Amino acid sequence: MAPRSEFGITWWGRAWVAALESLATLDPNRLSRGRTYVRKRQVHEVSIGKGHVSGIVQGSEAQYYRVDIGVRQLAEAEWEQVAEAIAAKATHAAALLDGELDPAIVDDVAAVDVRLMPGAGDLRPDCNCLDWAEPCKHAAAVCFVVAEELDRDPFVLFKLRGRSRDELMAMVRAARGGGPDQPAETIDTVAAADAWAHRPFEAGLAPPPEGGVGHHRPAQHTPWEAEIPRGHRVDTDRVDELAVDAAQRALAMLNDGSPSGLRSDARADLARRASATERGPALVDLAARVRVPPATLKLWAEAWRLGGDVGVAVLSDGDTWSTDADALEAGRQALVELGYSRRSVAMNYDSLRMRDNVWLVIGPDRRWYRLQGKGKGQELHLVAAASGDVCDLVELPDTGPGAGD
Repeated sequence: MAPRSEFGITWWGRAWVAALESLATLDPNRLSRGRTYVRKRQVHEVSIGKGHVSGIVQGSEAQYYRVDIGVRQLAEAEWEQVAEAIAAKATHAAALLDGELDPAIVDDVAAVDVRLMPGAGDLRPDCNCLDWAEPCKHAAAVCFVVAEELDRDPFVLFKLRGRSRDELMAMVRAARGGGPDQPAETIDTVAAADAWAHRPFEAGLAPPPEGGVGHHRPAQHTPWEAEIPRGHRVDTDRVDELAVDAAQRALAMLNDGSPSGLRSDARADLARRASATERGPALVDLAARVRVPPATLKLWAEAWRLGGDVGVAVLSDGDTWSTDADALEAGRQALVELGYSRRSVAMNYDSLRMRDNVWLVIGPDRRWYRLQGKGKGQELHLVAAASGDVCDLVELPDTGPGAGD
């Protein structure tokens, strides 16, 4: 999860942080330490359930601490009041389905003595560290991650209070008098397959609205909370991960015309996803799931950042290198004219080799790529963006005595 300088962007996220701050009356400095842990990506395996949050926090001395946070769940009678308040106004349910929590919902349930937003007394943090403060810095870190999740999806609040999204919306439908199976909204929709049925794949998207859409924030993602039958190997968290990735790519296409990536092969798409995780547990987890060594996946990610899909292909598959002898000889001659001696530029059947284990190759896009061996095993890295001119990929040669032929 990407770190940020503030936690609690939405008003309901801020309400969660306010409850945490009210709880930290003994030593507020624990909160700043907790924020630091989140920004340094030291909070792992956060799980949010009904009335419970758990997580693992890596301490400052590389020790790991287990954090459990209890959240008071609402009683059945209180949930009925919440459902009736949401059902009473169509705008309440519509806002929730659009990823917003209408403040009027909180006011309406408060009018019948139900407190939806948690207060300090509703949080019960516990950690296996020796810190006596409540919350300790590790529990505070997990709470700040929860604030990020609340910003992303307001239904997390209801889950913490004891009801999943589907359970709550079923109660709302029942409160409307139409039974739990009645649709919660009447918004006209169209299946994506139907919308694209008569458009060729290459047609692309229609022009974006005048002025673009970059000034809009991304829509809130609602996690998929399906109950998968036993024996079906479907991980809903992984489905959510792919759904968020697809939505982010779609928004980038609208904002700045970024490519969809739909034509990327599996290796390039994996490199793109790995480039967003950077390093640490997220990259290791992704590598384990796809059965690729983390070091290899990191190299692919670096290649994708420098050269996109073609950069990954050039790094990972030597068969993509051009064997055009004329083109390779022309590149060698260009380096000689730049000042390198012919002896310093060895020509192989598919590459030019130079000192310091530098390989200059021509990719399938007919551009030059610079690869370089690093480390004890001299594993190749892509170290520069591609260029149509091989001279762009090398430094000016040493023209001192003995440099020429």
